[in-house]
Amino acid sequence: MTAPGLIRSGARAAARNAGLLWWLLAGNLALALAAVLPLLGPLEGSLAHHEASDQMSRRFDVSWWVDVTAENAESFARALDAISVAAFLSAMMGCFFAGGLIQAYHDTLGDLPVDRFMTSCRRWFPRFVLLFVLTLPLYWVAHETINTHVASALEGLLEHVEDERLGLLIQTGRSLLFLVLFDLVTLMGDYARAHAVVSVERSMLRSLWAGIRFVAAHPARVLSLELFAILAQALALALFLPVDRLLLASGGSAAGLVAIFLAAQSFLLLRLFLREAARGAQVALYRQVAPAP
Repeated sequence: MTAPGLIRSGARAAARNAGLLWWLLAGNLALALAAVLPLLGPLEGSLAHHEASDQMSRRFDVSWWVDVTAENAESFARALDAISVAAFLSAMMGCFFAGGLIQAYHDTLGDLPVDRFMTSCRRWFPRFVLLFVLTLPLYWVAHETINTHVASALEGLLEHVEDERLGLLIQTGRSLLFLVLFDLVTLMGDYARAHAVVSVERSMLRSLWAGIRFVAAHPARVLSLELFAILAQALALALFLPVDRLLLASGGSAAGLVAIFLAAQSFLLLRLFLREAARGAQVALYRQVAPAP
């Protein structure tokens, strides 16, 4: 099965279990609200005294943002702490829901009962947390390799580069290389999860090794599938941006704000669906290629 076929298979699996996406949406909204909650008071107070607050939805004032962040430095510092906590909780939430979702896609069942979904989530949660911890050294190696060793090697090279555009291109290439390695480690973890559920593997160390071997043995299929998943996310963003600009230009009325909120939540739900379609495609690819347990 080709990458587009796998994406279609994953989309069908995600669509059959679309009700489960509401759990993910609720969790993401709760974490986002917790992260920005310390900023709501300062932002509301500043906008109440801003002379052009009614036009802020159509034309963002950068100077206002600089002033409000400087005047409320402590609140923004607390918000950074909240964002850090939210990021950690998001990782844990991903570990929790991944077990139930992969089990649903592996079983290829429609309308999976919530109690069975939650049972699978609880079953795999501690194992997937351990798997997440086991992947942290791989992320660290990617970071040290690109952002420390490669960056140090490029410093001497950049000293002899007179063209600023060439220097910017080199630095951009280094950043892109780091993103590729970071995503590669993430893919190894994703296929390790798929191996654990499909093969009913109890050892997360063996699962991680199986994920690494799978990515290394089938780089073309894995990377082509990942490319199609990224393109799908980019297409969703390209469709949302004109709608967002149109709604922002319509003014700051109550109906306009409601429309903007609904459009944003629809976009978030679409991104969640595409992400789960990619996860379902990964499970389908692993079942198709990997040897039977």
